[in-house]
Amino acid sequence: MTKPNATPIPFRIFFAVCWSLVVSNANGQLIKDLPTNVQEVGVEQRLGEPLPLNAVFFDERGQKVRLQQFFDGQRPVLVTLNYSDCPMLCSLQLNKLVSALDALDLDVGKDFQIVTISIDPKESPFKAQETKSKYVSILPREGVADGWHFLTGNQESITKIADAVGFRYKFIPETGQYSHAAMLAFCTPEGTISSYLLLIDYPADQVKLGLLAAGGGKIGSLVDNFVLYCSVYNPLEGSYTASAWKIMRLCGAATVVLLLVGLVPYWLGRRKTSADLSDHELPNPTRMNVQHPAGHHSH
Repeated sequence: MTKPNATPIPFRIFFAVCWSLVVSNANGQLIKDLPTNVQEVGVEQRLGEPLPLNAVFFDERGQKVRLQQFFDGQRPVLVTLNYSDCPMLCSLQLNKLVSALDALDLDVGKDFQIVTISIDPKESPFKAQETKSKYVSILPREGVADGWHFLTGNQESITKIADAVGFRYKFIPETGQYSHAAMLAFCTPEGTISSYLLLIDYPADQVKLGLLAAGGGKIGSLVDNFVLYCSVYNPLEGSYTASAWKIMRLCGAATVVLLLVGLVPYWLGRRKTSADLSDHELPNPTRMNVQHPAGHHSH
């Protein structure tokens, strides 16, 4: 029988990170019962905070770019922090993201962009290109290659973006790997953090609501934005839920509209009836001209 301490270190790290995601709160509070090498791992949500758009990276072609180049003021941007040599969590996360993207009726590159930034300063653009090709190939949609960007950079640039989104990770010297959480950060077209998804599995409806909210009405249909209005972002869970208060308001407004629609014919009918009565009103006897008989004179 295998003893617990014989479990491979990478698996123990992965299990600890997954467990921290389940039981930790949205403020990234440290879980003291976890192993020391993962106690500082988590996500502290920075809602409404701007990203460091002047941070310099290299794209998958080796071209020097600034983060600002991916924020055009029109399309929201989905930001993920991963690294290509991650043994398990990053692959799981990005595979789940691809599944969610495949189920969306929004298109990468057209309606929104994705920026995946490596947290490993030793990762090369060539390695990032290999990783990009892998995920683009399993999401055969037009525009994905142009809309999903894989960036690498030095430690200074990585630290800037990690601090901005509240992404706390830790390098484990014993394994040469990084301990980190799974995170999607939805950002506005201007580069402000709108919401997060702090799950390993990414439901397509949650991804869509995050993009719609970040887009501020610039993407999606009227129906999509109506559904968004009926939802509210819950930072404690890092997801969107139906808002009972908003639904009640909509139901109340709908009731008022239906009552008005039902009463309008009644009011119009009453006005018409009143007008008809006015047209056929009998003469007032007190206003009639009384003619006296011929030859009769009043004294």
